[in-house]
Amino acid sequence: MTTIKPYGSWSSSLSAELLAQKGVRYGHMIVDKETLYWLESRASEKGRNVLVKSDANGVQADVLPKEVSVRTKVHEYGSGDFTVSDGVVFFSDAFNQCVYRYDGELMAITQSEDGEDTRYADYVLSPDKQALICVRERHLTDGVINDLVCISLASKDSELSAAERIKVLHSGFDFYTSPRLSRQGHRLAWTCWNQPDMPWDASELWVADFHSDGSIDAAHHVIGGNDPSSDLTKGYKGENKVSVSQPLWSDDGVLHYLSDSSGWLNIYSFRDGVVNALTPIDREFGIPQWALGCSSYAIAPDNHIYAVYIQQGQQQLCHIDEASGHIEPIAVPFKYFGEHLLYANECLYFRAAGPATAEGIYQYHTISKEMTLLSDAKPFPLPVEELSIAEAIQFKSYDDLTCHAFYYKPANTQYQAPEGTAPPLLVMSHGGPTAMTNNALNSAIQFWTHRGFAVVDVNYRGSTGFGKRYKDALIETWGIGDVEDCIAAANYLVDKNLADNNALLIRGGSAGGYTTLCALTFHNVFAAGMSRYGVADLESLAADSHKFEARYLDSVVGAYPECKERYQQRSPIHHTEKLSCPILLLQGEEDKVVPPNQAEMMVAALDSKKIPFAYQLYAGEGHGFRQATTIVSALNSELYFYRQILNISDSENLPEMKINHW
Repeated sequence: MTTIKPYGSWSSSLSAELLAQKGVRYGHMIVDKETLYWLESRASEKGRNVLVKSDANGVQADVLPKEVSVRTKVHEYGSGDFTVSDGVVFFSDAFNQCVYRYDGELMAITQSEDGEDTRYADYVLSPDKQALICVRERHLTDGVINDLVCISLASKDSELSAAERIKVLHSGFDFYTSPRLSRQGHRLAWTCWNQPDMPWDASELWVADFHSDGSIDAAHHVIGGNDPSSDLTKGYKGENKVSVSQPLWSDDGVLHYLSDSSGWLNIYSFRDGVVNALTPIDREFGIPQWALGCSSYAIAPDNHIYAVYIQQGQQQLCHIDEASGHIEPIAVPFKYFGEHLLYANECLYFRAAGPATAEGIYQYHTISKEMTLLSDAKPFPLPVEELSIAEAIQFKSYDDLTCHAFYYKPANTQYQAPEGTAPPLLVMSHGGPTAMTNNALNSAIQFWTHRGFAVVDVNYRGSTGFGKRYKDALIETWGIGDVEDCIAAANYLVDKNLADNNALLIRGGSAGGYTTLCALTFHNVFAAGMSRYGVADLESLAADSHKFEARYLDSVVGAYPECKERYQQRSPIHHTEKLSCPILLLQGEEDKVVPPNQAEMMVAALDSKKIPFAYQLYAGEGHGFRQATTIVSALNSELYFYRQILNISDSENLPEMKINHW
């Protein structure tokens, strides 16, 4: 028997404590012969990144000593944190950023001097195991330098200092990623780019001859970057710019890569100076290079390719016959595949989730079609009948652009809302902004829908997965286009009686936090909102941001200081007089991407204007909350905040939080 109770007031067994207790985020993956290795960031261990392996028999075990946490901070976002060969692990230590070798005993490969901040990532081991090639990032007093280096592992060099064993392979570009050796180890490919471009705007593919002494020669540009001869991107705001990513060699020495030169991120091969488009369709076969070490496709020894493509915001695993060009979808119950797809021994390995399937690490046998869950089989806290399943929706925004989102209706079999009422709507704006949301089963969304909130997760203009035109539609319009798209999503659902026009909420983190603050500042649509380490002052962000994103705003806002007035016009901090609704601000004390001063400036302005707000600053947290106590506090604080603002009574015993000026 169901209980009649207003939307938003429903009680739920899906508590914040339960979510944090089961909170595991999967990271980088490597397959070594018949053993798969992956990283788990465990909220229950204060965000420690644990290296886990699963052998051919499916036996799972933690690999490194309990005091070790694996994480690189290259580009601040990291990934590509480790590699494995014959059971020997090479990894970046989360605390000192040095490179270590582990074969049962820990041994430092690099060393840090006092005051030195040097980071390594995206490892590849030479076939003779005498060289470790990787990206290096040095934070010096006069700036940050990125280059491509080779670390000698040869016994003859064991008496050399750590610095003496490091050889610079290539330098001169602002950024390097994806060093990849051919199977024989004679050819090295990588991607690189310069500011002000981001890697998804313009990046280059380079190739060089690699020698056994750890040196290279004949390094040359292959394709990509600023290409004035290209007609393929005419009409885009990012005209004549080509992005290249994920170089990968087949066993017979053919170089493959992803490129958006057609307007879609497709797979290409490059042989004897000839480029061949392997997937010439309107689908995205990759994701933006936010993280290092990504692999959205894999090449089998028979040159057949397995890949993940994105269609209308949903991911699909497929098989590609390179000879015929035929692309065949593979039937699996997933619509999200993370950042890694690996192949070995007739098996695919990936991290995946579906609309009703919790995220896990899987093995898929390409011959038998059998699929095995390798990670811990922890059941989702709610049964299937209690889940809110994502519904893909499309709607028109302010300039008649068709935009995309996933809608989740309230779902809890114990409750029913009074007839004729509509639920409060939580509009979610993802980070990036050059990123995307997906329709995978998300406990953080179910947390809201199980309590009677509706949720719309918006892939606003600028999002990945819908082609270059859609991505480039955010160029110079960040803070306007994304905000209007979120508002259009809310209005679309109100018009369909799927949301209460008087109970519209908006939330987001990082870039999504900026979208939230802009929506609350420049529009009178939402009753309240939550910004999680969001941007309040674009000028301050341009001055304080880390190197990887130091020039990001050039494309989505405009060059600074030439566009100084535009930066000020779109910065919520300069227009707090337009604010009239309550805001919750959540911030990590150690955030280097969006520093705490962004939130603190907003707090000061809100306080001086006597606008209702609450502010939570979490010690030990950076850009993304990892500790269980923080996750619990953040979720409970947000729920308490919304219910107070919307005057929703409930029977859940939530910790009280002071809301200033309320």
